[in-house]
Amino acid sequence: MPDAKQVFSEIESRIKAKPEKAAGMNATYQFDLSGESWTLKIADGAASVSPGPAQSPNTTLIATTDDWMNIATGKLNPVTAFMQQKLKVKGDMGLAMKLQGLLQ
Repeated sequence: MPDAKQVFSEIESRIKAKPEKAAGMNATYQFDLSGESWTLKIADGAASVSPGPAQSPNTTLIATTDDWMNIATGKLNPVTAFMQQKLKVKGDMGLAMKLQGLLQ
């Protein structure tokens, strides 16, 4: 299984490969995963990922590292994870839902 750094790098690459999916979006996501945090910033079709917490995230997603890896790699549906309380969302739920489309 890839590590968190590889998965977030892949997310950044996917968005850069299809910037139309993130067109018009301006959002900061924070991911709190089993003792580590990651930040994903999206601005007008561009994406950047960095380790550590965000300054002012619009949406914070909280999960274990294993559950997030399964979500990000398509092994676990994010809606199912949310319903099973494996994924918690703080902040803008609409942006959290848009993230699923960006991951595909």
